[in-house]
Amino acid sequence: MSAFTGPKLDATQATPTNIENRFRGRESTTPTGLYAFRMSHNSDKAVRLWVDNEYDGGGWTLVLNNNQYTGGMNNLKYDDAINKANYRTGGSDDSTNNVTILKNSYGLGDFNCWVGLKYWSALANKKTSGKITVVQIVASSPVELNDTANHTYRAEWTFTGWSSTYGMENKAFVANLKGTTTPGFYSYHASNRSLTTYDNDQDGNSGNCATYYNNNPFWYGSCWSGNYFAGGGYADRPYWNSSGGDNHAYGAVYIK
Repeated sequence: MSAFTGPKLDATQATPTNIENRFRGRESTTPTGLYAFRMSHNSDKAVRLWVDNEYDGGGWTLVLNNNQYTGGMNNLKYDDAINKANYRTGGSDDSTNNVTILKNSYGLGDFNCWVGLKYWSALANKKTSGKITVVQIVASSPVELNDTANHTYRAEWTFTGWSSTYGMENKAFVANLKGTTTPGFYSYHASNRSLTTYDNDQDGNSGNCATYYNNNPFWYGSCWSGNYFAGGGYADRPYWNSSGGDNHAYGAVYIK
């Protein structure tokens, strides 16, 4: 399905407290695509988000994605990684790409995204109360979450929220839904590792891991195993596990 070009949810009514209610019972009639939400901690702006309403009951919000050889989320600042919905387009291998806003004409292959971590709790807790349920995929081309036949790998896991340094707390694995290799995002990065960006070093390395990998943000240790935004001497592609050949043309992370 291409990017949704129909009417959006009323942004003025879609606050964190009623996001779930705006979708509840409507998933089967509400298309997958772009929607506008107004979040209370940033109430002066409507945030545009991609929501998949065809996979596993609908209501899955895209929070991270990366297309190969497009620069990932190069030069994303820590404050923006927490407080904004960030979109990039127009990059090339290990390059600086362009900040953009989501347009109705965009499909998943037209942008990379990092949705601010402060949004995640408001957008989640819809599958299991008190938990942010994550489904991550990689594929040989940009595909929707509901296009399960074309996923190379897919896995589901949960965590309960953020530490003060934006590490993921109380992670729990659900299942490898396609393939048998557990993603490094879960096994390594979700182990309460703090978020590091090029301008805020919170990793376990003597240097700043983000600066080694094209100034891309991630939950680095020293440094990574399964980084969705690599580069910097490694392939500018999403990695499922480790830092070898398990890299792919497209990767995406959804929450519910």
